[in-house]
Amino acid sequence: MLTQSLEELKSAFRGELIQPTDAAYESARRVYNGMIDKRPRLIARCVDVADVIAAVHFGVENGMLTAIRGGGHNGGGLGICDDGLVIDLEAL
Repeated sequence: MLTQSLEELKSAFRGELIQPTDAAYESARRVYNGMIDKRPRLIARCVDVADVIAAVHFGVENGMLTAIRGGGHNGGGLGICDDGLVIDLEAL
């Protein structure tokens, strides 16, 4: 159960929030290593520091497993997670 609603996050977030039902989800969840096939609950594409702070608070307040992705090139797939939050810093 989410304690801070997604709607609250959306109101404070300047970047893009991508969920599994969104058209951009499949491409947004891909990482460099094609053998990694994880499906996060939410991908937060941050455009500034305020977005990063909002995403981190959202993840903590909702007890979500959180992965931080820079460019998506980690061979082990550490920048993505199943059923959690991916904070995507690529645009920074």
